[in-house]
Amino acid sequence: MMTARFTLPALLALAIAACQQSNDDSNITIDNEINAAEAANADVETLPPSEESGDPDVTNRPDEADDDGSDDAGQLVIPAAFRGRWGMVPADCTSTRGDAKGLIVIGPTSIKFYESLATLTKVTMDAPENFTGTFSFIGEGQTWTKSQNLKLTGSSNTLVRSDTEPAASYRYKRCET
Repeated sequence: MMTARFTLPALLALAIAACQQSNDDSNITIDNEINAAEAANADVETLPPSEESGDPDVTNRPDEADDDGSDDAGQLVIPAAFRGRWGMVPADCTSTRGDAKGLIVIGPTSIKFYESLATLTKVTMDAPENFTGTFSFIGEGQTWTKSQNLKLTGSSNTLVRSDTEPAASYRYKRCET
């Protein structure tokens, strides 16, 4: 009887430890996938980050995309007005614990999410304060392609990101630098 009393808690502790280990491995895999995707784009020459931005993933270049959504070098770009750090809640912008699940970082050619990275593959619409593009996503052990619409409102300090399939909208506030 005494053995059964100690066996059940020991088995529960082992099960919990196994789940935590699996979750840690999943996060490492996601980070490796994102790093691999970023490394694949490393041969593209970019300008250094703006002194206004404290995030090295964000390049605030004054040049805008041409009519076809590309820069002067022919590379597809997300317009500078959309670039930066955006949070769904204020804590997303200030967390130092790595738990900012509502934070997105928009760079010249990609959007970095909590557990995925979206790389711009096609520009569908590029109008002032309204941008739509097709993005190739990688994360959580999967890859997929999805259209994203980005709209700026509130003196360009509010971003609405919309998906079409399934239809959903997400509201972000620009993080202060």
